[in-house]
Parts: sequence; C-alpha cells; structure tokens
Amino acid sequence: MRPSLPLALALVACGGAPPREIPAPAPNSSAGALAAVPERPPDPCSRTAELVRIARVPETENDLMLTPDPGFGQKTIHFAGSLNDDRFPDLIVYFNDTCGSTHECMRGVYLGCGEEKYLPVWGPEYAFDMRPTDTETANGYRLIKHTARTGEYEAIDVELHFDGRSYEPAPRP
Repeated sequence: MRPSLPLALALVACGGAPPREIPAPAPNSSAGALAAVPERPPDPCSRTAELVRIARVPETENDLMLTPDPGFGQKTIHFAGSLNDDRFPDLIVYFNDTCGSTHECMRGVYLGCGEEKYLPVWGPEYAFDMRPTDTETANGYRLIKHTARTGEYEAIDVELHFDGRSYEPAPRP
C-alpha cells in the first residue's frame, strides 16, 4: 500500500522518510504459508459413510455382531482398549472361523467412535497375532505389532502405524 502524497510530504518535512512499500506475498508463496494456520487433519470418525456398528451378542460373553457384516463367521474381541487415548474403546476383532492350516486367522482393527459405531482402519486380513504396543506416535496413536507369515515356516513382525486414514506398515529408517 502506497502512502498518500500529502502524508509522504508531511513525513519528509518533519525529517522522516515515507514508509517503505512492502509487497504483499503471492497467494502460493512460502511467505504466505508462514502466516497460515496449519490445517488439522479431520477426525477419522467424521468419515460416517465408512462406520460399522459392532454390538456384543447378549447371550455370550465375547461374541460380536458387525453391521454391515463382512462375513467370516463368528467374531470375538481380541483387544479392547484405547489406541489413541480418547474416551471411546477401540477393538481388534478376531474372526474365529477363518483360521487356516498355518494358524493365521483374519483380524481387523476398529477405532471406537461412540454409540457402538466403529471405523474399520485395518483388515480384516490374515495375521498370526496383532497386539498394540506401548509406543505412541507423533499423531497420538499407538503402534500395533502385526505378526504375519512370510513363508511356509517363517513369520515376521511388522509395526503398523496410523497415518490418519488407516493402519499401515511403519516406514523403516
């Protein structure tokens, strides 16, 4: 913004200099980005079209009903607790009727969103085991140790991290 001519003359008459003109940053320049507030990633539970309902079967202690049901027979809770320190319990679901001759069974990871609604964020896929670790990542979600078969007699442990949309293998350094 340029100072008006009378203001500039008055400043010079008083021994001051007119203010220096500072160009406005271009809309896509890095100078403009410094002033911008970083955009917070959306809450995963805001993806309402992807939510499933998970309810305990009343007659049993640990059996579950999923709606919509992905199939795979009887389902039980393998882990119930917090993966992201919010007030809603998260689940690792074990699909009992899917175990093969190599002892891998289907498992799925679901983030709790309240009112028996959950967001599927991993699987269901085959795994020997899945357990949350005590390690919390920068985005506040715990890592999950996933043990999977790599050969006829070999298995490997992979750490899964939450990338904002789903659990994925953590990048190796």
